[in-house]
This record gives sequence, C-alpha cells and structure tokens, in this order.
Amino acid sequence: MSFRGRGRGRGRGGGGRNYDEGPPESVVKIGKLMNSCEGDLVLRADNDMVPYFNAPIYLENKQQIGKIDEIFGPINEYMMSVKLMPNMTADSFKRKQPFYINPMKLLPMSRFLPKPPAPKGPKVKRLGGAGGSFRGRGGRGGGRGRGGGRGRGGGRGRGGGGFNRGRR
Repeated sequence: MSFRGRGRGRGRGGGGRNYDEGPPESVVKIGKLMNSCEGDLVLRADNDMVPYFNAPIYLENKQQIGKIDEIFGPINEYMMSVKLMPNMTADSFKRKQPFYINPMKLLPMSRFLPKPPAPKGPKVKRLGGAGGSFRGRGGRGGGRGRGGGRGRGGGRGRGGGGFNRGRR
C-alpha cells in the first residue's frame, strides 16, 4: 500500500470563508453615519472594540447593508468605510443613524496597542555558548549531533567535495 499523495488538498485555499452566514443571533452598535463618499458610508466608531475587515454591517433589525471596507483615523476615535450591498444606496441613510455588527466580528483594542515592557528580573544564563543554539556550538552546518549534517556544509555524503585541484 502506497502512502504517497495522502492528505493533499486539505486546508488549502481558505475553504469556504466567503459563504453567507445569515443574520447573527445578536448585534451590537458599532457606530453612526458621518457621511457618504463615492457610494460608500463613512461611520464613526462608538465601540471600544475593533471590527474585522469585511465584517458584515447591519441595521438594528439585523438586515445586512454592507461590509467593512477600510478602517482609518486615530486609534482612540477611528472611523470605517462600509461598502454597500448592490441593492443599497448611500443616500437612503440619515446622518447619525446607528449601525450594528455581530459581536463575534470584533477584536479587543489591546490587540492593536503596544505591549507593556516585560518586568525586569534576574538574567537567566542560557546554555549553548555562542549564539544560544540548542545544538551547542557552531552556526551553519555545525553541531552534528543526532540528525545533524543538515543544511550547508554538513557531512561529506553524496557527491564529492566539489573542485579540489587534485588535493584530498
């Protein structure tokens, strides 16, 4: 029995990310309409969380009106543009009208802020000498313990040593 070719095609190509998920169980307010621009809506965020790109945007009655196209502006008062569905027009919405999003399509703001510096403590001495490599010594091709000899310069396996002008 041959095992060649098993497992091909699994997990490739993103598999079904673009399907219609239907209306969510609940929606939370994401922002209010500021303006319309070139057929898109520009919303000012009212939420402390950040939406995914291409996250569906809904009215309060859970009717989808479009998807998030871009997120821009300062991090503490960001805005977003919404690409409307083909049957929608930007003129049909009133200024300051609220819009909603599935709470599962939001990320915490802390994900986009710099991490606080790690507390300084006693330094831990690492084993392995130069470079801190777990193999011990040597960079490329060095440290031929178990399974060594990988990469460049490892071992004198197949083929000769290349060009040597008659010397050994």
